[in-house]
Amino acid sequence: MNVYDAKNIRNIVLLGHAGSGKTTFSEDIIFHSGAINRRGTIEDHNTVSDFNEIEHEKGCTIFGTPLYVEYNNSKINILDTPGYDDYIGEIVASIRVADTAMIVLNSQNGLEVGTEIVIDSTEKEKKPVAFILNKMDIDQANFEKNCEDLKSRIGHGALPLQFPIGKGAQFNTIVDLLSMSAYKFTNDSGKSEKIPIPASEMAKAEKMRSELVETIAENDEDLMTKYFDEGSLPDEDILKGLKSAIINRQVFPILCSSSKNNIGIDLIMNFITNVLPSPLESQLPVSVEENLIPCNASGQTGLFIFKVTSEAHLGDMTFFRVYSGTMKPSVDIFNETNSASERFGQLFVTCGKKRSEVTAIQAGDIGATVKLKNTKINDTLHEKGWQLTFPKIAYPNPKVRAAVVPKTKGEEEKVGVGLSALASEDPSLVVEHSQELRQIILYAQGELHLGIAKWRLEHRYKVEAEYIEPRVPYRETIQKAIRGSYRHKKQSGGAGQFAEVHMIVEPYFENMPNPAGISVRGKDLIKLDWGGNLEYLNCIVGGVIDQRFLPAILKGVMDKMHFGPLTGSYVRDIRVSIFDGKMHPVDSNEAAFKTAGMMAFKECFVKADPKILEPVYKVEIKVPEDHVGDVMSDLPSRRGLILGIDSEGRYQKIIARMPLVELDKYSTGLRSMTAGRATFTQEFAEYQAVPPNVQMKLIEDFKKHQTDEE
Repeated sequence: MNVYDAKNIRNIVLLGHAGSGKTTFSEDIIFHSGAINRRGTIEDHNTVSDFNEIEHEKGCTIFGTPLYVEYNNSKINILDTPGYDDYIGEIVASIRVADTAMIVLNSQNGLEVGTEIVIDSTEKEKKPVAFILNKMDIDQANFEKNCEDLKSRIGHGALPLQFPIGKGAQFNTIVDLLSMSAYKFTNDSGKSEKIPIPASEMAKAEKMRSELVETIAENDEDLMTKYFDEGSLPDEDILKGLKSAIINRQVFPILCSSSKNNIGIDLIMNFITNVLPSPLESQLPVSVEENLIPCNASGQTGLFIFKVTSEAHLGDMTFFRVYSGTMKPSVDIFNETNSASERFGQLFVTCGKKRSEVTAIQAGDIGATVKLKNTKINDTLHEKGWQLTFPKIAYPNPKVRAAVVPKTKGEEEKVGVGLSALASEDPSLVVEHSQELRQIILYAQGELHLGIAKWRLEHRYKVEAEYIEPRVPYRETIQKAIRGSYRHKKQSGGAGQFAEVHMIVEPYFENMPNPAGISVRGKDLIKLDWGGNLEYLNCIVGGVIDQRFLPAILKGVMDKMHFGPLTGSYVRDIRVSIFDGKMHPVDSNEAAFKTAGMMAFKECFVKADPKILEPVYKVEIKVPEDHVGDVMSDLPSRRGLILGIDSEGRYQKIIARMPLVELDKYSTGLRSMTAGRATFTQEFAEYQAVPPNVQMKLIEDFKKHQTDEE
């Protein structure tokens, strides 16, 4: 395996909705490069990309797979990604380290929700994009309509560089607007015959080329001047201007293919090597320290970890992109993230499950190594003496959650260890050992994502688990002020316990005035770990309670706030004023005042018109127009509040608020309502009071649960 300079490297990420043909497309590229002599198929479970057992079982891509081919004296690194947004973590990680995104569309279905999601992701990362209208061999494929839809979504910079001749099964020829030639494919070898553009298509080709050249010239002042002066541009200027416009996201080329019939692959591979930017030409990455990092193989070595896998037959493997310098085997390198030194042993480049050892990996290239001890996804590693931190990959917020319990009692620790390992390989999974809910909560991107986690837990880490309904982190508070007291008296021979505490318990709000008619001698505002505040006022006059007992009273109040009287949930936004009490010279102690404080608070709380608060999330639902009515009519049944609706191309974005307890079930419901054509994002908004009927049920359920435990 050769070591490639950055000028001869292309880093491509393949993106698209499930079923667009990305995996077959990547198989065609590998076949066309000569790396394999027979194309595999998804149905036969023998593609280079989808090699994992669970991918064979499910019949789709689940993990982002690094591939590479050598072609036209270049190395093309390809990152094949999943199509379902349940696996968005694999997608955003691959986008981060690619220089160009190639978004594959099913020409029959056009812009699908998965396409919209990956377009959004490339916009966030500011990556150049090219589109491939695949499956042009399907009778319902519509090249012109797809181009118009892309132009509506992206802007006038979405321009065809090719167009097909022949519809459906008759599709066998592609017109290339850069060379103004046609290419005819006569069999599935992937090889084409260059022919003149048919006379019937020449006017169309000339019109489309003119629009392309005008757009390229518009984005470059020198080219625009030359174009006006001469009425045209030479091919070398067109190519140069096109490459610059792609890099700057001013032009988004549209290509066409049939990956099933191996049509158009050679043209796209030539486009990748001749037009798309190398790492030397791409936008330079900017470090957290706000420094540009030049792609220089002779500079200091700096690299970024974007993927970690652990497979039984391959072992632990860490994937990285070298942004500066040259990485060589048996070299110590500093991990900026955890301030630890890490030794890289062997270096590899991978194509699916096949890995080839290399002597070096230079700036701009992607590689892998094994058996790293202290390195994780999102870590920056570099030569010692250089301060460098690459921005971390921003993974989307999870959409679903489940409580995880082992099927075999006593295997809780094994479940925890396995889940932690899964989360380290896939940061879009989040594991929480919740003391509040007394459950292990697994947060994921969707039901499919949860299913894969469960499968891997069983097959990779040999522990069987099941999902149960997760508890909801409710909060409790009050709506009015109450005065109360409690006397704690206990005598059992010898020294006893005595404490009496008088307090005012009231709802807390910012800048609230002091209690009327009471002198405040001390004030503590406590920011609660679970959100909200507790304000604790010392209003004792005349020494009726010794100052040394006030912290004990506060501890008693806090203990009860950890386990609210209504549902056992955390209590928030309370002000407690201690204004009177009694003590005994012998029997009073901290334990007595802690108990008195806790009981006084509990009795006041239940009389102060208590209410239960639930977490409410802002939800943005992206849905096709023909399903908007179904989704909007369903939201009120889930206690959802519709805030507005916006248009995004062929999709509508419904903005709403929904309680977490309803959101837990929403992923499956939305998929069912829209046949998997809609998606949503969620973000915590605030805590709101539950309706009275829901509060009564929650209190009854809690009492029943307490009785059952007793």
